[in-house]
Order: sequence, then C-alpha cells, then structure tokens
Amino acid sequence: MSLAQQLSQLRPLMIPAEIEALLGPEEKKRALDMFSGFQRTTGVSVNFSHADGVIDSILYSAMFPRDVAVCGVQIGMTVDALRKALPDLRLADGQTGKPDEHGFIRYQVKPAALNVRIDISIKNGEVYSFSLYRVDLDEAWARRQRQEAERRAGTDRKRELANIWKSVENADEMLLSWAEHCSPWTDDPPQKFVRFARWLMTTSDPDVWHIVATSWNWDYSHAPLLWIIRQEKCDIATTLEIFFLADPIYYFRWAKDRSSVPPRNLEMFDFLAELRQRLARGFYQRSEIAFDGEEHMSYINRALQTPDDRALAESFFPLKAGQKIPGRDLKDSKDDKFGECRAMLATVN
Repeated sequence: MSLAQQLSQLRPLMIPAEIEALLGPEEKKRALDMFSGFQRTTGVSVNFSHADGVIDSILYSAMFPRDVAVCGVQIGMTVDALRKALPDLRLADGQTGKPDEHGFIRYQVKPAALNVRIDISIKNGEVYSFSLYRVDLDEAWARRQRQEAERRAGTDRKRELANIWKSVENADEMLLSWAEHCSPWTDDPPQKFVRFARWLMTTSDPDVWHIVATSWNWDYSHAPLLWIIRQEKCDIATTLEIFFLADPIYYFRWAKDRSSVPPRNLEMFDFLAELRQRLARGFYQRSEIAFDGEEHMSYINRALQTPDDRALAESFFPLKAGQKIPGRDLKDSKDDKFGECRAMLATVN
C-alpha cells in the first residue's frame, strides 16, 4: 500500500495509536507535528488536537494524487461525478453556486455512513481540495474556548493572590502573604515557602538575615529581602549588599524622574527607593558586618561614562554605598549558627 493510500484512510477522531498503526512511527510523528511540512511533501495536512488527543480535521490539497479516493472523493473529480458518489452533496452555507473572487465554489456533505463532514472546494469544474472534519468540531472548539477562559481566569486569580503581598504594610503579614501564594513562580508547593517565612520571622539574629539576603534566589521575588530591610536591627552592610544585588546601575537613570520608569521596572525601582530612604533617615543603627563599598562602586563607576551619568548616580546611590565599612566578614563563614539558615535556604532556593 502506498503512502497516499495509507493517508487516504486517515479519519477525524483517530487517536495517535491508530495513526501509528496505519502510517508507522515516523509518518505518525509528522502527522502530529504541524511544523513538519507534511502537506508540502504529501499534499495532506493533519490538524491534530493535543487537547482532545484526536484528529480534528484532515486537508487533502491539490498535490494529493488524483487516483486515490478518500470517502468517495478524488482530486480532479467533476461535480457530476461527485454528486453520483455523494448524493447528499450540497452547496456550503453562504454559497450561491457561482465562483468566488478566487474562482472557488464550495460544497459540503455529511455521509450517513461516516462520522465526518466533508468540505469540498471546486475550481474550474473539478475538485481542487477537500477536508474531513469531526462532526462535533464546533462543539469541541466551544468547549476548548470555555476551558481556556477558565484556565486564564484561574491563572489571573493566582496572579492576583500572588501579588497581594505587595500592598500589605505590616512586614510579617506581607511575608506570609507572599509565602502562601508563591507557587505561581515555581512547581514547589507553597508550604515550604510558608515554613521558610515563619522561620525567618522568628529569627532575630541580623547575621543570619545577612546570609539570607546575600544567598537569596531573586526568581522567587524580593519579599524576604523587603522584610529584612524593614527590620530596625538589620545591619547597614546587609542593606547595602541588597542594594547592589538589585542591579542599581540599571535603575539610576530614573533617579530624578520616577514617572519615566517602565511599568515592569517600577516595583524594583520603588524597592531601591525605600531602601535608600531608610538609610538616609538613619533607620539602621547596627553596623557590625564588613562591607567593601569601594569595590562595589569601582564596577559602577566604570559604567558612568558622562558627567550627567555621574550626577544621577550621585543622587541615586546611598552615601555609604562607596565606603569601606569595617566589621566581621561573614562571606563563606563556617560559623555553626548559620547551619540552620543554609539548610532552610536549601529548601526554597
């Protein structure tokens, strides 16, 4: 049996196993892959619904061999011959029997013995192309649209819940709100983020907060870092490390014009602004951890190529950002008190 003869036996509602039994593994793969160029090489295009797991429709184009019939229809067949093969043939809805602007007249038939609808395009009195459709395709499309609408509504609701924390003033409530709805950013269950949040809220050691801040995976948002910078006991070095981790070199250009910040960047711009303001008004008094602002700013200064850039950066970066602050170096610290901290970070990072 030739490939064309095999393709002529495809039908709507066939499942992959049936397609493979008919065509073999390789042709089945091509039939299910709409980007495979199936039609260009065979004259046949299969519209497979991965949502339902069945064929929705099959198009037989003018390239399909004229000597192979599909449900009684052949490319090149005359209308008279078509009527003899399919007595229930009728003009498609909206057709007048006269060629359209492209020279086509379209017919439709639902053979009683077949669970398909056949749409046929006639050009110059002959079958130019035809398609087989599952008879419930309209209902299937409507169902998929409803399911897609429900999916989008569910996604929107998840996103709404996931963003509530951004408008919560109380730091602890903010952190818990983030943790309870963190799942949109990860496949992990939110319970592990809730455990992490509750652990962080009961941890009173600013040194531990520093390890969290400098190890945090920002893919899960900056809520834990926001909680940390809202603690009065937070070390100045910790706030400055967070500031530089937030990529300030990207945001300093809007230092004097918040209205120009792109909407997608506004949240992080405001986060940096809050951190700067807290530093400026002396919110943080603890300064026991070492911070090398000279090294941080050396990288920043290399990117400041114009006097305007340097002026904007001066107004944007905190006063202590370029200073070298003496203190304990916690980088790569082996202190036992950080063991639980690293273990907790490992559960969410």
